[in-house]
Amino acid sequence: MDWPRENHNISETDLRNVFKYEPKKTRVLTLQGLYEEPSVNLFETHDRWIEWIDKELPKPDSGASGLVLVLARRTGQQQAPAIRDDLLTLEKEPPKSERAQTFPIQVGGAPNAEKGLQSALSGRRSARTLPFSLEIFRLISQRLCLHGSIARVINRTDVPIFSRAEVQMGLPEGPTYPAYIYNCRSTNAWEMDLALTVTHFPHTGLTYAMLFGCSITIEDEIIRRLCSVGEAASYPLLLPGIFAEIERNRHMNIIEDYVDDIEQKIFELDYLPSIEKQIDNAETERRNRDKRSQWLDTAYLRNGLITWNEQLVKMAKHTEELQNTLFMPTKDKYLHDQASIASYAQLHPEPLYRPELYDEKVDYDERDEMRKSEMRKIGTKVSDRLTAIIEEYEDKIRECTMRIDGMAMATQWSHGETNVEIALATGRDSKHMRTISIVSMVFLPGTFMASIFSMQFFNWVPSNDDTVISRYFWIYILATVIATTLTLGTWYYCVVWRHRSRKAVSEEE
Repeated sequence: MDWPRENHNISETDLRNVFKYEPKKTRVLTLQGLYEEPSVNLFETHDRWIEWIDKELPKPDSGASGLVLVLARRTGQQQAPAIRDDLLTLEKEPPKSERAQTFPIQVGGAPNAEKGLQSALSGRRSARTLPFSLEIFRLISQRLCLHGSIARVINRTDVPIFSRAEVQMGLPEGPTYPAYIYNCRSTNAWEMDLALTVTHFPHTGLTYAMLFGCSITIEDEIIRRLCSVGEAASYPLLLPGIFAEIERNRHMNIIEDYVDDIEQKIFELDYLPSIEKQIDNAETERRNRDKRSQWLDTAYLRNGLITWNEQLVKMAKHTEELQNTLFMPTKDKYLHDQASIASYAQLHPEPLYRPELYDEKVDYDERDEMRKSEMRKIGTKVSDRLTAIIEEYEDKIRECTMRIDGMAMATQWSHGETNVEIALATGRDSKHMRTISIVSMVFLPGTFMASIFSMQFFNWVPSNDDTVISRYFWIYILATVIATTLTLGTWYYCVVWRHRSRKAVSEEE
């Protein structure tokens, strides 16, 4: 089975085939201690990365708790300012030669450019393109204990994912420790897709993480949120929860745009031109194509929301799992373990079960219990917020469904009105054709007889030696028969025989 392996970093094959590299300036946030202010550094050069990894990066065996987050910036983005006091980014200002150009921050979520399918540049500017070199990313993935499963998650570009696993992770050539691995991925059907990998060590509360595909706006938003988390920095699902918030903001903007567009298409169905104008109007086919495209895009958006909502449900369930395992009170855990041991003893005879090995006193640590209690409170907040987001997604899914059904019903009504107009026009034409047919039947016998009697084959005042009907009258009859036969034969060949032949060939194929 292809499940997450123990102490498995990103393989060399994935480093070269899955990811692309365009070295740029990168921000790294470090948060150590409960009441320490976060430190945000701006790295670009190879030597600065090596210095930070060797001297400043906390190790899993150091006993330090906190958070280390690498914000892998999306290529094509402008450079972030060196210092932003209003966002409390606290970056260390680089030398003047390396200072980045300032720019106004965008407020209010993702830009409208996210709307629509991926652009042609999405392959180059996607989450898999990293702002550092292959060598630096190889070193980062080893020292930040990034699990190799993130490569497969990055590859699944059109499927939103939340996955979690419990494995043993550690530094190369060093001891391994129990760790929680989280991978998150948003679909790239719309712009600004993201991916997140988190490695959390429960024994110290240390978290390593990397966010792929960041824009400047997202970087600022994440730093703003992490500046006031406090003890929540040690909670395993903190970053996946922030990821869910960011994805929610992106989806809400996309939903509003698509809902507005499909409502406009529904209103357009109420103002269709007449049948004659629709036939003569060259824009009719284009409008119909736009309506079909809008309907399909909205249906695709709804399916994407349903899939991502299922991932949020998995995330919310994991918070309950953490409450009942990792952050369970020591006394409750002891009672739970003793109940499990007792059940085991009933199923296994002596001497497999030895009470003296298991019936120990509870090892109660007051500080650890306070920490678990605080984590349970944070977990409850995270669970409540995820539940609220899930309910909001369900409401938006129903809203998209209503718009899709509304457009289908409006289309049916429009087609019904069009069919009524066609039926009325056909009825009017039938009345006209019946009038023409009656007039034709009235005048046709007289016209036919006048034509016959006006021919030179008849001599109405013959002399003694003349005949009344010419001996060449048979020529008229023969020409009439031949012309009628050719006319009927041509009609039968073009309308009946060729149609039957094509139908027979298609049935054989």
